[in-house]
Amino acid sequence: MVKSYNFKNLDILFVDDNKNMHLIVKHLLMAMDITKYKSCLNAHNAIKMMQKHPPDIVITDLKMKSMDGLELIERIRKGEGDVDPFVPILVLSGQTEIETVIKARNAGATEFLAKPASVASLYDRLTWMVDNPRPFIKSKKFLGPDRRRAMRGYEGLERRD
Repeated sequence: MVKSYNFKNLDILFVDDNKNMHLIVKHLLMAMDITKYKSCLNAHNAIKMMQKHPPDIVITDLKMKSMDGLELIERIRKGEGDVDPFVPILVLSGQTEIETVIKARNAGATEFLAKPASVASLYDRLTWMVDNPRPFIKSKKFLGPDRRRAMRGYEGLERRD
C-alpha cells in the first residue's frame, strides 16, 4: 500500500539567493497544496525569519553569497539566535558531488535533493523524511540527525560521532 500525505499545513522556509529558484520552488510547493511558504534570499535573513516564525522544514541551497548553506545549517544546529536546532533541513542543491553531500550531512542536514527538482522528487523526499525519521545525535562536535543510514546495532565500547 502506498501512503499519501497531505502537506497542506506544512510551514516551509526556502533559502536560496537565486530569485528564479524561488519562483520554481513556490510552484512545486503549490502543486503539493503547500501554501505556508516563506522565502529568503540569504542565510542571515533566514535566521532572523526563523526567530519570528519557526518553520516546520527548512529547504536551503548550499551555494550562496555572504553565508553559504553549510554555515546556515551549522548555525541552525547550534541554535543560534534561539532558532529550533531540531528543525528538519532539506538541502536542495545543484552541487551533487559525493564530497558535498557528505559535508551537508556532517553539517547537520536531514536530507539532500539534487536540482533540478520536480514535484514528484520533492514530494518523495518530504515523504521519506516523514516515513524515515532519523534520531538526533548530540555530541561535543555534532548535533543533528544520525548520519548513518543503516541502523545496525554497534557492539563496541564507544560509538563514533
